[in-house]
Amino acid sequence: MEKRCLRFADISVSEKMLYSLFLMTIGIGYLFALTHMYYTHQMRDGQAGMSIQDVMIAYYGSQDQTRIGAAINGGPMEANLKSADDKEKILAWLSSDKSEASFAQNVAPILNSSCVGCHNPDVNPSLPNLTSYDGVMEVASSKGASLTGLVKISHIHLFGIAFILLLVGRIFIYSDMSVALKRIIVVIPFLSMLIDTLSWFITRNNPNFAYVVVASGALMGLSMGAQIVISLYQMWLGEFLLSDAQQARVKKMAVSVQAWALPILSASKRYVLKTAPVVWRNGVSIVRKLALSGYHVARYQLNSPLVLSAVEQLNAAQYAERLLDKGYGVWFAGKGWLVKESLLSWLFFGSVDELESYVTRSDTYV
Repeated sequence: MEKRCLRFADISVSEKMLYSLFLMTIGIGYLFALTHMYYTHQMRDGQAGMSIQDVMIAYYGSQDQTRIGAAINGGPMEANLKSADDKEKILAWLSSDKSEASFAQNVAPILNSSCVGCHNPDVNPSLPNLTSYDGVMEVASSKGASLTGLVKISHIHLFGIAFILLLVGRIFIYSDMSVALKRIIVVIPFLSMLIDTLSWFITRNNPNFAYVVVASGALMGLSMGAQIVISLYQMWLGEFLLSDAQQARVKKMAVSVQAWALPILSASKRYVLKTAPVVWRNGVSIVRKLALSGYHVARYQLNSPLVLSAVEQLNAAQYAERLLDKGYGVWFAGKGWLVKESLLSWLFFGSVDELESYVTRSDTYV
């Protein structure tokens, strides 16, 4: 006997009530989440409303203003300050040398009375930490989101959203529609969430990836919203509001949609099978580069401080300048040199001789 999966018509009214209340709660919660995101990121560029520039500044940073400056000067956090004088004191400190002594005297009392109730790692680890000088300095510079902050937010984001998508998708599976189309709608929000989260980290180095952040986030929201709306409709409205003739027309339309959608899905499947080896090779190459870069960064951190003569310092400076002229990134902090060949490829050199050999090879390749 052919196995038949459950549909909404097969479940009890109690189950429908339970599922409906859950879906409506998730939908309302998501709308509040969007509202929170709007008020968190708007005005970062100094303009009213939220724009793609606000998202770029949130992750990549801005040379014009700091994150905390944008937040209190027309941004979402200005209303939390007790007076305009408090705002001016913070802005004056931001435009000064930002010393710790000045912070403790002029800024810390304001933040303690107006901000740390929420901006406290013990209360809300996803918000910037304003309880200490080091924490405030993370948002008092023109740089964007910190790597540690993104890692902290991303694992909370992935864990929480994944469970929501699992439960919403599990209910949506009861819907009566094309199996191929249903599978696509179930998969899209997970892929969009992963792309969205990974794009945060890439946007720290390339602000243009903010468009990917916005597009993937919107796609996740639309696909999850479609699951909620379709599920609620089929649970309560599909059967009772449509006559038999109308239901027949709806099914006929669904068959028509399936007729033109299946060739597209089939072509997409062939394309995926064709490009899968290329994607796999590129993926393996990226993983290798990341692993090798991680190894070199670890060597950089563990290496002993170098003692360089005046001649070695002069030669190293010349080699670094030659690499910078070619578009490489070069970092030196007393333990050796980190050279960024590309976004994913980093190399470590623990001596001037190693650096000289690398520069000579790069000159030869050019």
